[in-house]
Amino acid sequence: MDPNKRRHIFGEPRHRLDRLVRLYGSEAAAAEAIGSRIEAAFKNGELIFDSNGLFRQVFDIGGISVTVSGRVIEGIPRVGTAWVAP
Repeated sequence: MDPNKRRHIFGEPRHRLDRLVRLYGSEAAAAEAIGSRIEAAFKNGELIFDSNGLFRQVFDIGGISVTVSGRVIEGIPRVGTAWVAP
């Protein structure tokens, strides 16, 4: 995940990702976990996206329900943002 994108996602307290960061030990490791889960969902045909390549789904990441949205660009899923619902 791009460092600027990571700062956007993890730098916003309303995203409530602090538990995920504590679980994985760092923002970088938590971002890697999110990215790996999205890639796996895409490869397994579990990623649901529209005709514009947009997706928004809830994934179990380390036992935490994380909503992830983004888009598929040139066959590669890209995370736009992620958050934990209140």
